[in-house]
Amino acid sequence: MARVLFIQNFWFEYLGTMILSSLLKQHGHSVDLVISNNPDTIVEYINDNPVDIVGAYTISGSHTWVTDVFETIKSVSEALTLAGGPHPTFFPEFVLEPSVDAVCVGEGEGAILDIAECITQGNDIKDVKNVYTKSNGQIRSNPLRPLLENLDSLPYPDRDLYYDKYPILGNSPSKHFITGRGCPFNCRFCSNKAYKNLYCGLGRMVRRPNPQKICDEINDARSKHPLQSVRFDDEVFLMDEVWLLDFLDRYKKEVGLPFSCLIRADIATPKSIAAMKSAGCYIAYFGIESGNDYIRNQILGKNITRTQIIETARLLRKHRIKIGTFNMVGMPGETFENAWETVRLNQLIRSDYPWCSIIQPYPGTELEQMARKMGVLDSDYGVNSLNQSYFNDTVLKNPDAEQLVVLQKLFYLAVRFPEMERLVRWAAKRGSCNLLIQHLFNLTYAWRYSKTYKMPLGELLKRALLWKDSY
Repeated sequence: MARVLFIQNFWFEYLGTMILSSLLKQHGHSVDLVISNNPDTIVEYINDNPVDIVGAYTISGSHTWVTDVFETIKSVSEALTLAGGPHPTFFPEFVLEPSVDAVCVGEGEGAILDIAECITQGNDIKDVKNVYTKSNGQIRSNPLRPLLENLDSLPYPDRDLYYDKYPILGNSPSKHFITGRGCPFNCRFCSNKAYKNLYCGLGRMVRRPNPQKICDEINDARSKHPLQSVRFDDEVFLMDEVWLLDFLDRYKKEVGLPFSCLIRADIATPKSIAAMKSAGCYIAYFGIESGNDYIRNQILGKNITRTQIIETARLLRKHRIKIGTFNMVGMPGETFENAWETVRLNQLIRSDYPWCSIIQPYPGTELEQMARKMGVLDSDYGVNSLNQSYFNDTVLKNPDAEQLVVLQKLFYLAVRFPEMERLVRWAAKRGSCNLLIQHLFNLTYAWRYSKTYKMPLGELLKRALLWKDSY
């Protein structure tokens, strides 16, 4: 039996971690979790509960936290340090960090089981597929196994891993579910194209389980934990209309909880939106990204027209489904007035819950390559240049950078209260993100979060305090 500990510093239940935990437990291994930004807290746990494997879901931008914590762990434990998730998938050289023993590239279900079995049997993990290790400063890479075709073969996510230990997560009235894997689109700011290239010839990218399995999973979670609304986190919830209509019909009859989901404006149809409403959809989110057609389609590669955005919003309004939008500022070559076009389009469609971030050109994406050609990135820009948050600052050279950062903070107010336009523009033109502006952003972000997740503000405040105290 291998003793596995997952660590993270973000108060969020990762579905991938929960699925890996279920698989490990099915095969007789023990699994636990520690959420803390303080390495000493994690080390204290390991001192009291020796483990064989310490795993961390690793995102670019926060990967330095993982290396720092692994380094602290190495001072007290001989446990294997294993990083998985987006960062090691696209930057497998992460394994060369002194404190990282191995990284998992791509899907991790088969890899984690093979690693745990090797640990149990006392064998080397150097030949495990999807896993990169190192020897004498050189990377030892292994081929990828095919994409998991049969999602029905996976167990339900192990929500007890989070909820039994951290009731603040378990008591949340809204919980996350996913109805499939993979995305067929090629937005230039996303790593999805690189992921498809990575798995070229190794199976279908977009996969979905039997609709009945998802309904059964939700009802199983509801039988064990508080659940008042469902959040579907799929990027392509509307992709297969035949599958979707079957699922929504079952969901309406067998689950019946209000739900939110992510859609795309170019594939929404009157039939799918009507079915969503009938099944209980109360919020649908979609990406506008930019209100400027050239930036949205030529720079970002969304390939979604203004007409499609307006029509999708009209359909949602017709069926009284609240509208959530994803937006960005700070694109290569974007001016303040370009960004204000994004405000205007959100105002036009009357977005209920507009979300706005500052774009980060992830290394290896087409957007990063474009930004380099435009000369708006420092020559030494790399993955370690990324911000840990989408809300801090921009890494791109832009004469309007300070104004765009302020506009991002006041974006919600600018969209929801058009009468504040002159005030918002004045504040942005000053280009100074002072404490008042930061507090306004925090308040509007919290308000939006509480409404979209049906979470009382008191519960949200508790999470905020936990996050603050973890530093």
